[in-house]
Parts: sequence; C-alpha cells; structure tokens
Amino acid sequence: MDTYATQGARTTNSTGHYRRPGTQDLYCGRPAGDNNTGKARRTCRPCVKAEARDRAEATATAEAWLDQPPASPLTAAALAFGDLVEAVDNQRAAERAATANTWRAQWIGTRAASPEPTLFDVEPETEQGALFA
Repeated sequence: MDTYATQGARTTNSTGHYRRPGTQDLYCGRPAGDNNTGKARRTCRPCVKAEARDRAEATATAEAWLDQPPASPLTAAALAFGDLVEAVDNQRAAERAATANTWRAQWIGTRAASPEPTLFDVEPETEQGALFA
C-alpha cells in the first residue's frame, strides 16, 4: 500500500501515512503530501489503525453482499450452471493428471494419420490394446 508524507513536511523520508481512497486527506486527519512509498522508515499508528478498521468494514460488507441469495431465478440458474461447469473442469483436470505419464497418454496422439478415409488408423507394429480399454 502506498504511503504519503504530510503536506508541507520538511522531509518526506521519515513517516509514512495512509491516504483515504478518493481524497487528498490522510487517515490521521492531515492533508496528504508527496508519495513516499519505499522511503518512509515508519508508519503513522493512527493511520494504520484507521485503515485496518476501514478494510475490515469493507471486507464484512463485501462478504455480507456475497452471502445474499440471488435476486432472480435467472441469476440462480446462472450461478448453478457456473458451479456445474467448474465441477466438470475439475473432474477433467483430475482425469488428465491421472493419465499424464502412463502408456495410454504416450500412445494417444502418436498414431500416424492415414490418407485414406478409415474408421481408425492401425499400425501393425503398434500395440492397440488402448482402443478397447
């Protein structure tokens, strides 16, 4: 998080203050000066406490809003569909991980394509057990 010096400060290197979002005021009530992120050796205690309180309130508000049930049936259906898609993606990822370094993973994709239209390509030297597994 960026820190700021107080407006009119002689040096911008000593104490860092947190600025209220969307304003030119600091959490400790003073006007904000230059940005001193990376230069400040300490941080103003009242600014730290007030910023932590504001962050906790914002987090609680966001969590309360997210915990509300959907307002319309269409929104509820969209959320349910999103959960279903996520579950299917997780299942497919698990299946890919399970067959990543097996003979089946090595065999699939190594077959040569035939120039003639066939149901599937067969090479006499290649083991074809995976076709019916």
